[in-house]
Amino acid sequence: MNMKRAGIAFLLTGLGVGTAQAQTSVTLYGVIDTAVRFATNANAAGNHVVEMTDGAIYGNRWGLQGKEDLGGGNKAIFVLESGFAPSSGASEQGGRLFGRQAYVGLSGNYGTLMLGRQYTIAHDVMYHFEALGFTGQEILGFESPPYDGLRFDNTLKYVKSFDGVTVSAAHSFGNSPAGFTVGSADGLGLLYATGGLMIGATYQVTHDVTSSYFNVVPAAEASKQSVLGLGASYQLSRANLYLGYFHSRMDVADYTNDTVFAGANYQLSPSLSLIGSVHYDWLEHTDVSGRRVTAYAMVDYFLSKRTDVYIEADYTHLTGAWVALNSNPGYSGSSFGNDSVTGAMVGIRHQF
Repeated sequence: MNMKRAGIAFLLTGLGVGTAQAQTSVTLYGVIDTAVRFATNANAAGNHVVEMTDGAIYGNRWGLQGKEDLGGGNKAIFVLESGFAPSSGASEQGGRLFGRQAYVGLSGNYGTLMLGRQYTIAHDVMYHFEALGFTGQEILGFESPPYDGLRFDNTLKYVKSFDGVTVSAAHSFGNSPAGFTVGSADGLGLLYATGGLMIGATYQVTHDVTSSYFNVVPAAEASKQSVLGLGASYQLSRANLYLGYFHSRMDVADYTNDTVFAGANYQLSPSLSLIGSVHYDWLEHTDVSGRRVTAYAMVDYFLSKRTDVYIEADYTHLTGAWVALNSNPGYSGSSFGNDSVTGAMVGIRHQF
């Protein structure tokens, strides 16, 4: 019996629910965001669809976050985060158990060093400057991964903050015997915040990019993708304003994208917000060009600190080379050869 009690006490201490003297904690957290969505041009025939799908605000997830106090202001940290589709219960990110994040690291006065699957530097910087933080997965023409990469495996990342400045750097190993740079990526980031103003910049280079760029680049045209991102946000008494820019260049496949986005989040009351954004992308590919415009608006109402409901509407219009780029069946935002998509959704989100 004494051994059982000792074992239980050790387990509870390790999970951070033991005595006040425990130096280790583990937190379980998550988000469930689900919506019913209507969208036009949902197939090549131009039919519309009404479906249950992931929500517009947050990617669905559950995770474990832990830290251990090592003394002297130093900590060991880890995050294991799993994505899932609430409408079916299936795992996202290709069925990975912890496809959203899986890393371990050390943190102290010197900064934070993390190793594992993580968000890219470009995403870490640029999500601050989009009204929904690039989380509106079901809004067509809106996903950021073709530009910021979203997440990379095998990543070594360093972050340090001081006097309103945050600097970051990362290297993602290709783990290839063919060469150190094969399949690798490198990124740098800078954020500066003072008062209600935040500005940021990032530069990221990814080698041998194929499917992550709208699933249109064949292996024979595997390319180095160079991405420059710039952004600014400003917080007023009742509103946040956002402005951002991406420049993306694929060398071998010969794609160039320049994307500008601007938006706002206006707090109508302590529990009611109006959120909106416009994205404009001009594409150059070999001897053709194209344009993409996406606009969305959302009314978000909080029933409590953890639960909110929302109504959203969006419109995407495509011209020229963007029609083909946005129509690959393997791309989650495919418009199936159509030049426009109109969508609307009603959703509910709960955070725990």
